[in-house]
Parts: sequence; structure tokens; C-alpha cells
Amino acid sequence: MEEKHLHHGHRQRMKERFAASKPDTFADHELLEMLLYYVLPRRDTNDLAHSLIEEFGSLTHVLEAEADRLAGVRGVSDATALYLNLLGETAKRYTVSKFDPVDKTPVFDTPEKIAAFLAPRFLGLTVERAYLLLFDNGMHLLDCFHVGDGSISRVGLSLRRIAERALAKNAAAAVLAHNHPGGLAIPSGDDRVFTHQLSEAMNLIELPLLEHFVFSDHDYATIMNYDDPNVVARQASSSLFDVLRRRLRQEDERTKGAGNERTRNPRKH
Repeated sequence: MEEKHLHHGHRQRMKERFAASKPDTFADHELLEMLLYYVLPRRDTNDLAHSLIEEFGSLTHVLEAEADRLAGVRGVSDATALYLNLLGETAKRYTVSKFDPVDKTPVFDTPEKIAAFLAPRFLGLTVERAYLLLFDNGMHLLDCFHVGDGSISRVGLSLRRIAERALAKNAAAAVLAHNHPGGLAIPSGDDRVFTHQLSEAMNLIELPLLEHFVFSDHDYATIMNYDDPNVVARQASSSLFDVLRRRLRQEDERTKGAGNERTRNPRKH
């Protein structure tokens, strides 16, 4: 009974301290300790928080860990493992939604802007995943969709599916992105070959592939328009998308010009 009151007093002091100070003054193990209060109401969670961070290396890795690995830590029940998984997934979705544009106003005209939008989608992933982004002529985002998991060259990108989605959105250009979980943001030979094959195929449906991003856990690189696969997008010229936007506008003007010419000179039957 005395131990129970001791834990209760400690928890109350921690809550009061949190309410009275800035949360960033708390160490990671202290935040984890407090989070565990709500799934372990009668236990000392301080030691467990330390054990979890020691086992996985950081608070981030605790929240990204698989449930079975969490349950392998002494004192972690299946319910606690599920709770930590829910916290991790909630944190990830919050991060993704924070960078999602609420409308079409943002103009994604530089690699940096596109990378900032994409990076949260790869947080904590342990498998390769690919996304395709669709844009209008002004580089406003129209769509971002998950196209598959696994090696990018084997993910089974359907050109028909891309064409149907692009047509439905009236898209003018696309950007591809995938990740190298636990690896480096350096495009492989297969990445580069696949990218240029896909680009040629997408040109046939008049949907230019502007760029292909490769993300690691902490970095990113681009594949197209650079000779050196190690060039990091944020170090590259931000004028890349300006050039491509001009190209799209020129193609649009040529299409309109051809339409006007047909209107002035209709075919005789």
C-alpha cells in the first residue's frame, strides 16, 4: 500500500511538472514513462521506460518497433505493445497530415518542396514503398497515391492505372518516390534503369515523369536530370522544375494552337 501511494505521488508530481513547464524540457524516457501511465495504471513505469529505450536505442525506435519485439521486453504485455504501436502510428499520421496541403494553393516547383511533402510518408517503414504524385500545369498537387510495396523494379506499376488516374485528375506531370529502409539514399543501377524505362513509357501517354526521389531514413536523392546518382536534391539547382513547367506550358500552348487551327480549317466531308 505504501509503494502504491509512493507511485501515485510521483505521478502527480510529474503531471504537475509537465503542466507547469515546457514539454521539451522532459527527457525522452520521462515522456515515455508518462505515456505508459495510461496503460499501466498501477505500476512503476520509470524503470520500464528506461528498459525500452535501452533495448531499442531511442524513443523513436520504441514507437516504430513491431509489437512482437516490444512484447519481448520484460514487463511489456500484449496490451502495452499494442498501445505503443497505436502511439507510433498516430504520431506518423500527424506528421504526414501536417505537411499535406489543405488545398491546391501550394506550388511544388522545387525538389525541396516535394521532398518535404514526401519525407513523412516514409517514416518508420521497414519495407520499400512507392508513391506517385500527380500535378497540373502550375505544379499544384492533384493526387498522391501508394502504388505498391517491394523493390521498385518489381512493384508492378500499372501504366494503365496511372493513365486512368491521371486522366481522371486531368494531370499534366508526375513524380515518383520510393525509399531504401535502413539503407542509403543512393539510387541503385536497377532504380536508374527502371526510372528511364518508366519515363519513356509515360511519355507515350503524354504524362512526363519529372523526377524520381529516393529516400533513406535521414536523406534523399534524385535520379533524373543529374549525371551523378549521388547528387542530393536539396544541393541541386532549384530551377529544374521551372524549366519543366515552361516545357509543360509550351506543350499546352501547342495543343491549344493545333485546336485553333482545326477550328479555322475544318475538314470537308
